[in-house]
Amino acid sequence: MITLIGSGNVATWMAQRLQGSSRFPVTQVYSRKLENARRLAALSGAEAIDDIKALDPDNQIFIFALVDNAYETILPQLPFRLPAAFLTSGTVSCQCLKDYADSYGVIYPLQTFTKSQDMSGMEVPLCLEYQGAKPPSVGTTLPLGSGSSCEQMWALARELSPLCYEVSEAQRARMHLAAVFACNFSNAMYHIAYKLLEEKGLPFEMLLPLLRQTVEKVSKMTPAEAQTGPAARRDFNVMETHIAGFEDERLRDLYKMMSEMIMAS
Repeated sequence: MITLIGSGNVATWMAQRLQGSSRFPVTQVYSRKLENARRLAALSGAEAIDDIKALDPDNQIFIFALVDNAYETILPQLPFRLPAAFLTSGTVSCQCLKDYADSYGVIYPLQTFTKSQDMSGMEVPLCLEYQGAKPPSVGTTLPLGSGSSCEQMWALARELSPLCYEVSEAQRARMHLAAVFACNFSNAMYHIAYKLLEEKGLPFEMLLPLLRQTVEKVSKMTPAEAQTGPAARRDFNVMETHIAGFEDERLRDLYKMMSEMIMAS
């Protein structure tokens, strides 16, 4: 039985994936705001709590899906030593759980989540760490590890997703950094494109086929091989026209920096 500690995007995805699970039922959900805990707990008929001292000592697995700066506050409040605890963070070291759990590790979902959507069918690679587990080569899908706690982590991970990879702490941190560039920063670029189109009364939907094709291309070749556009062509006339059209100096500088990076790659 599982306690989810947190009620945000990641916790919501996990609750949706584990809804109806007989092997790993979610029976308790903690959130600082009781209404958030109740909303998530309703997916599986779990108990909702807003007091960390009310954690169920009969549960075997405790999954922490919190913002990174919350662990130093939450962990010292735990009312008992946890049998098994797992972080979902891309950057927090699982060693922070050392003094609070008998076994511990990380189940980090490499995906972007929005809890207002149905995320149960999403494709989600999981980056896994476990104390004492032997790290394999990067990208290798492993059989169940030795030892019941490690096997428990792998079984839970496979209940959540078939895409399970064991990585070291340093590899997980680098994966998170790469994801920020590939997802968060690219989405910020989408927002810029959205505003540029909106200013001229054009719909963002016109760009969607282009974006889908870009993702399709990088699934078949390296990003460097897929790169197109004026910077890749060294078309300085087009770039100078673009730069001259910016009223926002920040966008002008961003355009120049990105173009220089493309030309240097």
